[in-house]
Amino acid sequence: MLGRIKKSLFDILRLRLPDCQFLDLYAGSGSVGIEALSRGAAYATFVDLDPRSLSVVRQNLSRLQLYDRARVVRADATKQLAHLGGPFDLIFMGPPYHDAQWNALSLTGPTLDAIARAQILKAGGWVIGQHHAKEPPVRDPRWRMVRQERYGDSRLSFFEYAGS
Repeated sequence: MLGRIKKSLFDILRLRLPDCQFLDLYAGSGSVGIEALSRGAAYATFVDLDPRSLSVVRQNLSRLQLYDRARVVRADATKQLAHLGGPFDLIFMGPPYHDAQWNALSLTGPTLDAIARAQILKAGGWVIGQHHAKEPPVRDPRWRMVRQERYGDSRLSFFEYAGS
């Protein structure tokens, strides 16, 4: 995540972070969830499918002495998420924009579907998706986009659960 996008994200989330339960899907290095912890989140769960990414998350949490406020889980964010616990106040998802062959991926919709099925977002909570500008918009009636920020080819879309 680019520094200016991360700064903007946390400026927007500033009032929602204290004592929140934070879920970082497609965690990568864990930088977003770690930033949430450093800004007052009570607890963060980090999810990624790549064991190398999870190893980096563990190292970063250990180095920053944040392991007691974190959980690291290997899982596919588009599949079963109910085992993650929660409910979460804030869920951030920063899925890859493309696969290894540079084919475009559109993972925002499938991940929102998995979140809805698992019922892991607290009432009034937000899901924030970072995605490519060319990714098709989410047309799932269970989700309402309440805000979108643009940063070149990247977008941050903020969703609230609207129900079934």
